[in-house]
Amino acid sequence: MPKRANIIFVSTENKSNLPYKSLGLTLQRIRQKSKQSISEVSGSVEIDEKILLNIEEGVKRPSEDLLLLLISHFNIEDSEASKLWELSGYDNETTKIEEEMKYPPIMLLMPMDSRVIYSDKSEVVASTNGLVINFMQFPNGPYPNQTVSRIGMSHEQASELVNILNKTLMHSKKAKNDANRTKTEDKSVE
Repeated sequence: MPKRANIIFVSTENKSNLPYKSLGLTLQRIRQKSKQSISEVSGSVEIDEKILLNIEEGVKRPSEDLLLLLISHFNIEDSEASKLWELSGYDNETTKIEEEMKYPPIMLLMPMDSRVIYSDKSEVVASTNGLVINFMQFPNGPYPNQTVSRIGMSHEQASELVNILNKTLMHSKKAKNDANRTKTEDKSVE
């Protein structure tokens, strides 16, 4: 009987090209276990399918917000979530500092009298647990939008906020119309 040779597969792939391979494979395993397709998950967390594929292949690391959305979407337990957080490198403070140093910091002075900070743009990220509203400003130069405030709330709080905003806008429009009508009447009297 001839001897069988032991075959050992050795990867010639440079691991530095896929620094988040373990994270990607773990996320892929979780997605497949939940029997969801790439398009279903990417649609639920509102990202492009190619981005999710790059994350699962280990080419790209998800942002902290996206990782939190994925953890929430799959309803991952704390122990598994901690593992994902560790695999992503976000538990390492030097990684976070390096990430923040890509763009110059914006200093916001928040006085005690609670002055209003106006935003140029806002976006809402929703999950099954609630939503987060990000308020952003456009900085000078070639830098991306900077988030200046984030507010998280439950679905119930969000519905209440929508009602308050609608009522306030209706009162504001009525007051503006009344003021315009008064100006028109004053001009006609003259």
